Amino acid sequence: MKKETIFSNVISMIFVFSVLFLLFSLIYSSVKTSSLKDLTEEKELFNKSEEEFETLRNKMKDWDNVEKEYLEFKDILILKFEDFSNFRKNLELVIRKNSLSKNKFGLEYKRALKNEFIKVKIDMKLKGSYENLKGFIYDIRKIEKIVYFRSIRMSGSGTDLNGVFKMEVYLVR
Repeated sequence: MKKETIFSNVISMIFVFSVLFLLFSLIYSSVKTSSLKDLTEEKELFNKSEEEFETLRNKMKDWDNVEKEYLEFKDILILKFEDFSNFRKNLELVIRKNSLSKNKFGLEYKRALKNEFIKVKIDMKLKGSYENLKGFIYDIRKIEKIVYFRSIRMSGSGTDLNGVFKMEVYLVR
């Protein structure tokens, strides 16, 4: 009987060790799987952040030349303050060239864009034929500097049309 007890105890211990080994294996396996899953997710997040960084870096390259382009814009397309009197003379020439009579002409000066520019609002009431008013608009469009038409309103009929023009031009020192 003593042999059976020893044999029974040994079998029980082997069983207990087997169960413990099984539990340890399951825990280790789940931890390893979990760690692999975490590492995979972390790698995917890293790759995504790398792609976002590359996209952002490419966008930032566009900003490298902003200051240079802005200075070129000011130099090429914005009217210089000292050239405004010539612009007014040219405006008068365009009015005369298109055989228009000027009934009203008003200017309003205002500082704009952090006092870097002067916005000049030009209000004019011109009289003439449709073709002449259309020619005036076309000639203004040919000016190399930026001149905005805020609104154009025409009334009347035949060769006796009234055109009310609201324009803007920006000046820079």
